[in-house]
Amino acid sequence: MKRMHEDLLNIGTLKQELPSYDALRSLVAFAKAEDMVKAARSLSVSQPALSFQLKKLEEQLGFQLFTFSGKRKVLTQVGKAYVSEMEKLLIEFRISNERFARDAVHLESQSLKIAGRRELLIPMLQFPFPGQIEFVHLPSNEALQSLIRHEVDLAISTHIEEYSDLIAHVFFESGFQLILPPGWKASEIGERPVVAYGRDSTYLKEYAQACGILPTSLRVSRVVEDWYSVVELVKGGFGWSVIPQSWNVLNREVTTSLIRHPRMHSQKVYFFFRREDRKSVWVKNLEDWAISRQNFKQG
Repeated sequence: MKRMHEDLLNIGTLKQELPSYDALRSLVAFAKAEDMVKAARSLSVSQPALSFQLKKLEEQLGFQLFTFSGKRKVLTQVGKAYVSEMEKLLIEFRISNERFARDAVHLESQSLKIAGRRELLIPMLQFPFPGQIEFVHLPSNEALQSLIRHEVDLAISTHIEEYSDLIAHVFFESGFQLILPPGWKASEIGERPVVAYGRDSTYLKEYAQACGILPTSLRVSRVVEDWYSVVELVKGGFGWSVIPQSWNVLNREVTTSLIRHPRMHSQKVYFFFRREDRKSVWVKNLEDWAISRQNFKQG
C-alpha cells in the first residue's frame, strides 16, 4: 500500500494531473452559491473569469461536472459527489496550514538538547529540526540519567532499558564492519593485535566467536571509548577492529568490509524521550523521520 501511494505521488506530474487549489475553491464556491454571479462575487472575481476556470477544470478532470436546468448552470450528480469530497480535502488543508502556522512559531524558537555517545549522535546531524540542537557527548547510562533529571530532552543509546518515565523507539539498525590497517589481510587477524571499542568489547567478542577464535586469545593493544580513536589507531597499525556499519569510516588509509555472518546480530540504536513529552510536536517529527530513515535503508 505504501509503495502504491509513493507511485501515485509523483512530484514531476502533480502540476499536470491535479487541479489547482484556486480551481477547487471556485468549484466549492459555485456549489454553495448555486449561482455563477453570486459565486464570482464571493470570490471577488468576474463572472466570465469564474466560468472560464470551471470549464478548464472540467476539461482537466475528464468527466462532466455541470449540466443545465433551463438556463441555469447546475452540478451533475457526479459533480455534487466530487464537490463533497473536495470540500473535505480543502477543510483538511486549511486546518493543517493553521496547525503548522501555530506549531512553527513554537518549533522555530525551540532548542533541543540531545545526549549520547559521539558516534550515535552523528546521524542526528541530519534531523531536519527547525530550531537549534545542542549535542552532549555522554556514555549511554549517563545520557539516560541526564534525560531523567531533565538536563537533556533526548537520549540516544544502544542499550534498551526499562524506565517508567521514559519511552524508547528504534532509531536505526546497523550491521557490522571489519576495519584493517593498510596492507593487512582478514585471514591474518587471528595472529594480529586488536583495538577494542569499549571495555566490554561486545562486537569484538561476537565476531571472534563467529570466526572460531577464542575471545581470551585476542591480543588487545588498546581499549578506546570512541569510534574516531578506533579508526586512528587502526590506521596507525595498532591492530584490527570491529565496529558498527553505521559508523562511516571516511579514511582511505584503512580497509573496511561488511561482515556477513549469521551469528553476528545487527545493532539496534534507540532514542529515548520523557513520557511527558510524548505528544510534543518535535517527538512526532522525530518519530516520522526515524521511520522514513528505516524505510529508506530497507528500500
